[in-house]
Amino acid sequence: MTIRRQYSLPNCTLILEGLSEGTAGGGVQLDARPLMTILVHAECHFAGQTQSLSGGRDFFESLVRSVSRYAQEFLSQVHHPKLHGDKPELVQFQKVRGHNLHRLTVNSTADAIPAASGGGMVQDFASYAAIAQGTSVQIDLTTVQLFDLVEAIDQFLADGRTLPDIRAPLEPVSRRYRKADQPVAKRAAPAALGMTSLAIAAIAFFMVPLPQVREPKPSTPQPNSSETTSPSPNDQRQATATPTSTPPSAADLETALTAAPEITDPTQLRFLQRRLYNKVDEAWKNRRELNRSLEYRVGVGKDGALIGYKPVNNAAEGDAAKQTPLPDLLYIPATGSIATSEPIAQFRVVFDNKGILQISPWRGYTAKPSLGPEITDAAVIRDLNDKLREQIRQAWTETPTFPRSLVYRVAVTEEAVIADYEPTNQPASDYEQKTPLEKLLKPEAAGLGNEGAGLLPQKPLAQFQVVFKPNGDLEVSPFRGYR
Repeated sequence: MTIRRQYSLPNCTLILEGLSEGTAGGGVQLDARPLMTILVHAECHFAGQTQSLSGGRDFFESLVRSVSRYAQEFLSQVHHPKLHGDKPELVQFQKVRGHNLHRLTVNSTADAIPAASGGGMVQDFASYAAIAQGTSVQIDLTTVQLFDLVEAIDQFLADGRTLPDIRAPLEPVSRRYRKADQPVAKRAAPAALGMTSLAIAAIAFFMVPLPQVREPKPSTPQPNSSETTSPSPNDQRQATATPTSTPPSAADLETALTAAPEITDPTQLRFLQRRLYNKVDEAWKNRRELNRSLEYRVGVGKDGALIGYKPVNNAAEGDAAKQTPLPDLLYIPATGSIATSEPIAQFRVVFDNKGILQISPWRGYTAKPSLGPEITDAAVIRDLNDKLREQIRQAWTETPTFPRSLVYRVAVTEEAVIADYEPTNQPASDYEQKTPLEKLLKPEAAGLGNEGAGLLPQKPLAQFQVVFKPNGDLEVSPFRGYR
């Protein structure tokens, strides 16, 4: 029997048809759908386009690779010409200069010509009728259509019952290809355009993280300077702060950033990056008032406190920082001096003149960040899965008003206490307050943010994917599946 899977977005629909080689995997399966292991046919339809893309496994694998790579490059503005070697892809993307369009090209190659196996199964189909005639085909997609295609691919990659052997190839871009960071399209009018973003794991090293860890915004008054700093030991940070301190100079900051131990652990950087992004994103109220992009080098303590910043580009010099929330978020110690013994994480923070916020590690990631210590016992995870679903179901009393599913990564302790969560698609970020996750969150249960411990969880956590659906359904499943 043919298996059909459909991933539908307002501007893009991805349809996969295939077969199953039989029951794969042992143990209890919470998802009763048959496992699709063989792809027979793939179709991709775009709203407003008269033609549709179609093909077999070669076409679909190339589409997944090309979408992943192009989205990473488009968001990070970093081009990697050798990311997939010298062999040209069957499916390629290119930005149309001077227009808000993205050209999708399906090349005519021998791999794209239909071919039947001995059993009569078609291994690959022409992406268009024109492909079989030896010509390449191009479609110009709007940014909205592109991101709906990205979201459709994300939904497929998150579906463990459909072609589990196909995954997006993820790898960091070499620094030799890296240019000065430029703004990324994370929150550029998502409500107005219906634009969705990549799942966090899809562009782990360049995507701006969505807010996840929550904490009250500091109320320390700002100093009248755009080049300030003020770190002090974590256990005395609140006790010694005073609004009358004179902030150190930019030269003092440079000395501190050079002399202080630097936090380079990828997992610790990722947690600090999320905390910093949450703080700045929440506090940046006048994001539509900038006429030039402002870029800063920011120092953060291991507890997440913003302890210093300095301008990187010319537009950020002088009093430009007053147009950003950085002065309000800055911690200022009583002495005004810079501690050079406390570890500091350094980040690049870009306030784009289109209202887009970008935050990334100053030196990039040296390896892929993890989620911290994890609970991996299958029996414990299965028990926690049921408890988490019941806990959220009881707390979710509000009638859904969001148009699309909200997808989150939720981490719980062995006692089923929610210690951390993170939106993994754009609607989840936009409608976060429509869920009960914020009021159920207790980061202290895992030691997150404890004095002297930094932001890393001190207890193993079980990771789950939680989906709030517009029809009121709730789905909870292990983030990595059952092992």
